Amino acid sequence: MEEKKIQGRNLKTRAGILFLAGILIIFLTSCESIFGPKTEESTDTTTDEARIVVTNNYGESLDIYMDGNFQFTLGNGNSKKIHNVSLDEHNMEGRMPSTGTVVDKETIDVSAYQNYTYTISPPPSIDVINKYGVTLKIYMDDNYKFDLMDEEDRWIMHVSKTTHYLKALKASDNKEVASTTIDIDPDKNKNYTWTIS
Repeated sequence: MEEKKIQGRNLKTRAGILFLAGILIIFLTSCESIFGPKTEESTDTTTDEARIVVTNNYGESLDIYMDGNFQFTLGNGNSKKIHNVSLDEHNMEGRMPSTGTVVDKETIDVSAYQNYTYTISPPPSIDVINKYGVTLKIYMDDNYKFDLMDEEDRWIMHVSKTTHYLKALKASDNKEVASTTIDIDPDKNKNYTWTIS
């Protein structure tokens, strides 16, 4: 009889402890001081400020500047917000951390209290498409790049932001069959296409 009373008391004690532990867990998970602040996204629902969301898809970390002032370093594939942006035009830049070279820039007209986006794309590339009917040798700025079979396309990756001269020669006799000049936009990262037909 004594053993049954003790077991009954133990069960009530365990149930009480589990109940209190459950309440404590719920309380602690809602407490920011123990588990850190809530994410920026969950607390950023107000519309009393303008923000610029910067996304870096360049392929490496970049220093982000607004109106010539350093904001933060942003790793590739990451996004971060600039808060309390004034209602005005703002010049955004992505710069190489090691050299300060500007690799992307854009002007954003902030005219209302809302989110704006500034996305830095990968460096410019040129897609070369062969519709000529035979295999071609592709050159850029007089430097051989690759052979390109008929109906094939290949990319010249990460070209510098300047003017580039491209030419195509027949692989069979090195006779030039096409050429073009491509002006790479110095302010924006975008891709270009050259179709040879």
